[in-house]
Amino acid sequence: MTSRDGDAPAGGFAASIPPDQDEGSRAAVEGLARAWSRRCEATGSTTAGLDADERLALLVALEAAAPAAATGARGPFSSRSRSAAQPASRPASTVGARRKALETAAIRWGARVASPGLVVEQLLLLRHLLTTSADGERLGRLVDRAMLVATQAATDELQIAAFSDALTGCANRRAFERDVERELARCARAELDLCVVAADLDGLKRINDTDGHAAGDRALLLLVESFRRALRTLDGVYRLGGDEFVLVLPDTSLEDGTGVMSRVERLGAPAFSWGIASVMSTGSWDANSLVALADDALYDRRRLARSGTRSRGASQEPLSYGADLPEVPAAERRPITEINRTGIA
Repeated sequence: MTSRDGDAPAGGFAASIPPDQDEGSRAAVEGLARAWSRRCEATGSTTAGLDADERLALLVALEAAAPAAATGARGPFSSRSRSAAQPASRPASTVGARRKALETAAIRWGARVASPGLVVEQLLLLRHLLTTSADGERLGRLVDRAMLVATQAATDELQIAAFSDALTGCANRRAFERDVERELARCARAELDLCVVAADLDGLKRINDTDGHAAGDRALLLLVESFRRALRTLDGVYRLGGDEFVLVLPDTSLEDGTGVMSRVERLGAPAFSWGIASVMSTGSWDANSLVALADDALYDRRRLARSGTRSRGASQEPLSYGADLPEVPAAERRPITEINRTGIA
């Protein structure tokens, strides 16, 4: 975070500058960083310093990609030194690599800011600062390219947030509504079965009241991790709210889906209740109906468990996901955040 006079604190901007960067380049980048920060603060276009490291990394990459200033020219990077043996121009391969590094830094900064509007506002301010230099036009083009990729990264980050559950990182209700209709249509075209699983974490209120909300959060995270370890690449897990989750298992029969849930239980999941419904077993291709039927099965299983009787579904031997099958290999699973970005298809 920068102070009001624009100075960079120890461990902030300075910590992001490569140690092998020459003193002239370091001074130029630090000076531009302070000027840019002051301009952003003056216009109210600020991120409160949360992006300090990514911001300076962007300027370092911009300095590396910028054309060498002509001798005697004044500009944001004019203080950098160049030995007599160092050529004024760089090989095309070096230029391409440095501009690729600039795009990478812009993507990371844009994702950190996570606001397309703020990205545009701040980079327009940076562009204005650079246009007064001897190489202002070419530097401006580099900033424009950085603006394009940073804006896209910020947009992508917003989309992930819109379809993600903030606590567990798994997909949310909005993502479920987006994905389930598409998966049902795909399975209908291919004449494949599909399972919907309703799952509730048992005793969440009791855990929160007895051990605190942090313990309840840990239980939810552990349940999601157990789901993730048991699921395949094309499966999806969604938190609808509170202790309620829905799993979508395309190309999965009722018996196979039962085996999936048995595997979740063996993977150390906290106590949870679940019910399952499949397209072929119910004859329904309606998402809401499948969720309602899975919910009914969940409450039936819970009632039978409390009465000491196992449900028929729990006693069935799964066909493809038997007790002797290993956990799904890591190579066949995707991180939850990637599923949120692209959907389950």
